[in-house]
Amino acid sequence: MHDVGTRPDATAPLNIIIPMAGNDFERADGSVKAEMPVGKTTLLGATLEARPWWSSAAVPVFVLRDRPASRRYARETLLTRYPAARIVWLSEMSGGAAWSAAAGVALVAFPDAPVVVDLCDIMFDCDADIAAIFATEPNLGGLALTFASHHPQYSYIRLGNDGRMLEAREKVVISENASAGVYAFRNVAVFQLALAHSLQNRARLSHNGLLFVCPMLNGVVAHGFDVRTLPARDVFDVKIADVTLAS
Repeated sequence: MHDVGTRPDATAPLNIIIPMAGNDFERADGSVKAEMPVGKTTLLGATLEARPWWSSAAVPVFVLRDRPASRRYARETLLTRYPAARIVWLSEMSGGAAWSAAAGVALVAFPDAPVVVDLCDIMFDCDADIAAIFATEPNLGGLALTFASHHPQYSYIRLGNDGRMLEAREKVVISENASAGVYAFRNVAVFQLALAHSLQNRARLSHNGLLFVCPMLNGVVAHGFDVRTLPARDVFDVKIADVTLAS
């Protein structure tokens, strides 16, 4: 068992990082994916604000590319709706979502609290109390929200008979446990250990030359921590829906 940094308690706040610097974030019409209408709200509202761990007191960190559409969105929406938000601006495309999330870690408000990386493009129901789960399991290093699928669009997690993660792969169907795009790390220190492991094993863990967040969980396990999954229910993925509607 390892002890890296201060252990969070059940009342500790969460660090929430939302990477929005991918090449699919901005649309040709000048809009961005996060403001896509979903019912009476937007995609960001239907994902981030529906998470059971979301709180109006949160200090989210958004990571965006420094481009006109993203600047407009930050000015008109993010800083208006989330006045406490912190924003990291990237001048170029990063080397994958893992790097974008790492940029966000630089501005987290609570380095000893869990770090939740939420890609905010998959809607689901969940009742998980992430801070409480980490507080009650001292050797838990990471969590991932998953649902049943075999679609090659997703990342996958393979579990052992005891429910602990054995392996995580990006866009490789190694189980029926598909990632819902939300990952939690015990704290910043564990996040950085996981990132270092991805860098050290880039040839095996990268996808199309990029580093993603899901395979970082292999690094959590490699450093002696447990990684577990939590169920995401009633999943609706806007990426798959877009492809279906366009076909």
